[in-house]
Amino acid sequence: MFRVSWLTIIPHLLAMIVFVGFITLPIQILRILTTKIEVDKNMVYGKRGILKKDIMNSPIKHIQSVRVDRSLFGRIFRYGDIVITTAGGNYFYKQMGNPERIREVINGYM
Repeated sequence: MFRVSWLTIIPHLLAMIVFVGFITLPIQILRILTTKIEVDKNMVYGKRGILKKDIMNSPIKHIQSVRVDRSLFGRIFRYGDIVITTAGGNYFYKQMGNPERIREVINGYM
């Protein structure tokens, strides 16, 4: 008995990956271009979004903690999620480059 080779699904899997990439790549590029965190000795300024702007300005003295969450790919490619906890709430920034350094800078000013 003979069957169709399982290897014939590889082109279909690749086509699926490329198609999904065409949808998700522009979204990721917009996230990269519109998300930023600036830190100085007194304040943390965070901004993200185009249509729905999320702006966080918090004095360093009101920040309670800075947490970094990293996935496997985040550890390999040096990015991760940052959660800044203040008395007013949590601010969540996804896939920030070099998140450990951001945490060190904010904690250094705290």
